[in-house]
Amino acid sequence: MSVKTSIDILVESVESSLILMVGESGTTKDEIAFRFVEDGLNKGEKILVVLFAQSCFDYIDELKKQEINVKTFLENGKLNFIDAISYRSVPKKKPKNTIFLENANDLLTLSIEINDISLKSEKLRIIFDQLSLLTLYNSPMHVLNFLQTLAARIRQRKQTALLLLDTGVINEQTEKTIHTIVDMLVESKRTDDQSGTDQLIRIKFARHKYEPRWVQVV
Repeated sequence: MSVKTSIDILVESVESSLILMVGESGTTKDEIAFRFVEDGLNKGEKILVVLFAQSCFDYIDELKKQEINVKTFLENGKLNFIDAISYRSVPKKKPKNTIFLENANDLLTLSIEINDISLKSEKLRIIFDQLSLLTLYNSPMHVLNFLQTLAARIRQRKQTALLLLDTGVINEQTEKTIHTIVDMLVESKRTDDQSGTDQLIRIKFARHKYEPRWVQVV
């Protein structure tokens, strides 16, 4: 059985890192993000998923398809959500450990909620799905200030954050500026030929030792 391709096996350590994963829509970013969640859970870390692209209910369904024991991790507090997309129709019944933001452009509340969970967690992985939407809801300058604060906190506390970003959605200069803030840049792409389609990722740079080659996602 092949070992799943993941960020964790391509780099010496993800600790104390703000990670940006970029690629066109339709590449394997979501799959790698699910594996990033799974790797963290397998290591006993707490997971916080911040959602701008889909609801917590949809994300939970996707995690179940990855054969992750979602019920157990929700019950023991290892799996947590901040849902910034369902505020217009918050359901009466919601998953455990889930916070619904009242406004998708309320970065101050988002920062406070993340910081509160971070302070209570020895080991934490934060996943942002999608950073491009966060930037569309808020001004680029406010997002950059938010990311700088997030980066400082996770480095100090030896935690980790993974930001998903579809290329070509936000301003090119803003994306280049984000590159200067992060500790690791992961790229994804898809190649098509007569033999079929391959999904590839590579780590372009990282603070720790890493595998720099393009590798096929298996």
